[in-house]
Amino acid sequence: MKLLSKFSSILTAAAILAASAVIPVCAAGRLTYTFTGDEAAKPGYAEGKITLESAPSGEYKLYWADDNSALGGYYEIAALKSGRSFSFSEHTLIPPEATKLIATTGSKKVAEAAAVFDIPENKRFKYKSSDALYSFMNYSDIHIDEAKNTYYKFSELHWQKALETAARRGADFIVTAGDNITNAEGPGTEFDKFQQILSDSPFCNPVYEGSGNHELRAGTPDSMLSAFVSATGLDGKQSTINKGKPYYLVEEPESGDLFIFMALEYKYSPDEGDEFSPEQLSWLEKTLSENYGKGKNIFLIQHALIEGYGAGDDEDNYYTVPLKTKYKTTVQFRDIISKYPKLIWISGHTHIALRYGYNYSNMNDTSCHMIHDSSVCCPTTLNYASHNLSYDAASGEENKDFTEGYYSQVYPDEVVFLGENLYHDKIYPASCYIMESCRENADKLTSQNSAEVSPVLPGSADFVLFAERCVSLPKSFTYKGVSDSDLKALREMCKTLLGEMYSFASYDDYQALKKAYLNDKTDYKTLCEAYLKVFSHSREGIVNIYFTNSKGWKQPYAKLSSAKNSNGATGEPLKKIGKDKDGNEVYTLEVNSRRYSTVVFTDGTDEKQSEPQTLNGKDNTLYALNGSDPSSPYYCYVREYEG
Repeated sequence: MKLLSKFSSILTAAAILAASAVIPVCAAGRLTYTFTGDEAAKPGYAEGKITLESAPSGEYKLYWADDNSALGGYYEIAALKSGRSFSFSEHTLIPPEATKLIATTGSKKVAEAAAVFDIPENKRFKYKSSDALYSFMNYSDIHIDEAKNTYYKFSELHWQKALETAARRGADFIVTAGDNITNAEGPGTEFDKFQQILSDSPFCNPVYEGSGNHELRAGTPDSMLSAFVSATGLDGKQSTINKGKPYYLVEEPESGDLFIFMALEYKYSPDEGDEFSPEQLSWLEKTLSENYGKGKNIFLIQHALIEGYGAGDDEDNYYTVPLKTKYKTTVQFRDIISKYPKLIWISGHTHIALRYGYNYSNMNDTSCHMIHDSSVCCPTTLNYASHNLSYDAASGEENKDFTEGYYSQVYPDEVVFLGENLYHDKIYPASCYIMESCRENADKLTSQNSAEVSPVLPGSADFVLFAERCVSLPKSFTYKGVSDSDLKALREMCKTLLGEMYSFASYDDYQALKKAYLNDKTDYKTLCEAYLKVFSHSREGIVNIYFTNSKGWKQPYAKLSSAKNSNGATGEPLKKIGKDKDGNEVYTLEVNSRRYSTVVFTDGTDEKQSEPQTLNGKDNTLYALNGSDPSSPYYCYVREYEG
């Protein structure tokens, strides 16, 4: 398929439904709009050809408009000269609130446009934006990168902007399609930064992450996927986290719509082997067979696209490391999704910018709906000469505002994806897609939707810790007699806890407390109960670390830190427990790897200290100083402590 054919296909007259505008008195030109494709008669479907005729020479900008002016928050559709045309591709959207098309050289007011097309009533989208049942942001390839790779140098800024856009949109939740981090040197510090930015952002609804190939980049698949499970909290339920599987389900609580999150499991480069375990594919097949056709929408989030198949690549093969069909599990995955035509698969991986139009496919009605994401961090552009994708646009200061994703809305009988620039919170009209919803009295998956609470109960050790910090908590839990000063004290405690526990920012309980805290009208009882749920996580991540004192320091210390926490300027003294086989003293310390991400060992001064090391969240990790390393007498290496 040639690139230009995506936006400029011309169908025969027998296959089209044509309409044209009545020219206003003030208009100098004329717009015609011929709707094409299988959905030519359906409301809200934009596929078709728009032509500007009889206008004076010059370039005109084409916009969606309501009865008064161009829609706010949208870029122009295209720039046209008289006699030229623009074509919308399949399953593109006529936006909510759009009643007209206008062509203009300046003013965006309908009355001052050079040409106007009135969208027929039967083609206008049936709903207002406010009619959506729920909405979510759809992001991919965020690539938080603490190694400061040139391509990813704006990753932190772009993640911050994506979250600000989600908050302004009032999205009910965020889903990510993988590569949340770059993982050049291990996931610890990058997930730490990912969560810190999330905790500091104005977005306070759930965030559900998929796992991509970069989550597997540094280390063994088991260790990398364990880090992903712990950092993201998956669906926020302890029972799911305890399973230790990187794939999971989320049910939208009001509609019963289902979100299936898959994970690449074996290779950093998806083109080098089988990526899905038989267990995961069986789980996917079972989940789909049990829920498909039950009147609910099913969204599948799976990072890597398939070679030569569907959105993101189809027949043009610009991307060099997709899932290869020479591997068994790729074919199995493709065969599964091809059986469920109303399934909506959301992928990422290529970063390809939305403007190229590689973002929707259903393989000519032979597979499911496929939506392909661009990248929050660094959208790629096409290099036509070498027939591949280029990251060059991501590295230039002039492209600091180049960050993309989708704002998705679910209506009673339609689902739409609005592609936008997240830095400017502005929508690209040609990158908006529509497909039929499956909503019709869906049965809820009550077993998936049941709330799980890990309460801090009176008499427990955690409750004692809590009570020590919350002296104003009514002992009876009746919440009677609570004063304004009690509420003020609790709000301060919530602020402190949100800062201390920011590494749980992707957990639903954390986001719920953040939302309650940011609302200054939240009552004491609601705030206290939200606090308790987050506090119950405070003992997670406790591990023992060990240190071989090969330098003979009188008293080794461990300085612990993360984006928001530290254990003081000096750190904590380690406890001596014995000697290793070489006669070096061995020390230990209990640390919370969810509160701290980095450790530096010192002799109690700033003169002698190890290089910073990432806490990996595992018990029995031994740190030792390698004096023979020529680059540093305090180079730190890591291995398992054998006792």
